Amino acid sequence: MLRIGIAGCGLAARTHLARLLAIDGVRVVGCADPDPAAARALADLVPAGPDGPSPTFADHKELLGAVTPDALAIFTPHRRHYRIAMDALQAGCHVFIERPLSIDVQEAADVIGLARGRKRKVGVGHQYRLRPSLVEARRRVLDGAIGPLRLVQATLAAPWLAAHGGAEDAWRFDAKATGGGILFDAGDHLVDALLWTTGRSAVEVAAIQVRHDSGADVVTAAALRLADGTPATLGISGVSPGTIFALTYFGERGRLRATADSLIEEPAAGPGVEVALPARAEDIDGNFVAAVTGDAPLCCPADQALETVRLLEAIGRAGASGQVVRLA
Repeated sequence: MLRIGIAGCGLAARTHLARLLAIDGVRVVGCADPDPAAARALADLVPAGPDGPSPTFADHKELLGAVTPDALAIFTPHRRHYRIAMDALQAGCHVFIERPLSIDVQEAADVIGLARGRKRKVGVGHQYRLRPSLVEARRRVLDGAIGPLRLVQATLAAPWLAAHGGAEDAWRFDAKATGGGILFDAGDHLVDALLWTTGRSAVEVAAIQVRHDSGADVVTAAALRLADGTPATLGISGVSPGTIFALTYFGERGRLRATADSLIEEPAAGPGVEVALPARAEDIDGNFVAAVTGDAPLCCPADQALETVRLLEAIGRAGASGQVVRLA
């Protein structure tokens, strides 16, 4: 039996809770949120265990001390991820963080260091890695199906800010960390997908950002140089109608275009062909449980999520300064 506590009891927690409850051998042993009503509403969805209904707490530290879970799942606002993760690791828990790992590179590195020292696993919710279209795109890019990679274009456009009431704190970096901002929640899926599917890190970036009236940077255009010299472009808009998530990989023998749900392969000569994709094999919550209870690899371990935090922070600095930023 894997005993999991939950910190942060909003909409994201409800989505993940439904998947956790469907897994044999998982018990949710407590829900923590500064809003007692939110904590109680989530706990009421948990079937009562041998000790009765799932208890609620106003603070994650109270939960950790009272019920000593094996793992803690964090679904709080981004700025709180770091402190809660560190406290959970100190208490001996494995940790799941519903992305981003942190909003600060040093904080992210601290989480990784403590997890290694305590021999605990930290999974991050970059669940686009489990989408069949991106799994197959990664396989074909790394296998050289389109020849040597020469350019990558990544685009995300969706009305994120309007949909979330202009909640600036939830959608941008803290200015102290970046000297500017970026539409973090919309952009981190795209950035992680770009790095993961190409198997390359970024080494430098230049960016232009258009600032929304509220102060949140919701439109970003960035030019990247990947570690092998391959250029990539990144476009993110949180104020555009419709929903577009696309990565296009240009190789010497053809190109691939991946969306969240489809993959098109276009050879150098001939029409594009839609690639048949298998059903998704697992979800991010099942993956975390399998990794903690057995030998399954984490979909996105914390050390890989650090690369996304590092690049997002660099984009924010480049947009604020107008200078090319080189990543360490």
